[in-house]
Amino acid sequence: MNKQMKNDTIDKKYFDDMYSVSNDPWNFTGSPYEQEKYNHTISALNGKQFNNGLEIGCSIGVLTNLLAAHCSAVLGVDISEKPIAVARERMIDRQGVQFEVLDIPRQYPDGKFDLIVVSEVAYYLSREDLVLTKELILDSLTAGGTLCLVHWRPQIEGCVFNGDEVNEYFLEDPALVQTYQHINEEYRIDVIEKQGALPQTDLHRR
Repeated sequence: MNKQMKNDTIDKKYFDDMYSVSNDPWNFTGSPYEQEKYNHTISALNGKQFNNGLEIGCSIGVLTNLLAAHCSAVLGVDISEKPIAVARERMIDRQGVQFEVLDIPRQYPDGKFDLIVVSEVAYYLSREDLVLTKELILDSLTAGGTLCLVHWRPQIEGCVFNGDEVNEYFLEDPALVQTYQHINEEYRIDVIEKQGALPQTDLHRR
């Protein structure tokens, strides 16, 4: 990963400003693109059930709610207080779901996870922060655990990397085995398993 560009992580103020205008500035609850992507993300997990899931960049918890059906417990984290407050209120009666305000990679949740989902967020990181975030993710992912990466592919103004570059950076790691991939014009999904348990060796592409 040797791309030379603007090298700053998009800071907390950017997201706070977005949520000061709207509780749902990217229309996660109503966008056909988001709904199709969320459904495809869940489908890519191939019906597996997980003990402890982590969603990095959960926003108002729309995808978290879907992930909860496949996890005994799931933690959604986001850098901004407002979306976390909205997520908590929306899912106040949902068992096994928790939310925390964390500035990853400077803050990272304790514990081990057998599912980690990183959706539409890692390209906001600087090169240095992406490297550290990857290290933290791999350290907290259990042996045989699943990492699901979902990212918008076109370059976003002000971001160091696009979605392809982020996902490919994770795929370079020899500790990870890819088990599913989907790429279309707008987004890509890569499902990866951490070696330690017997990995799935067949790669399904759609």
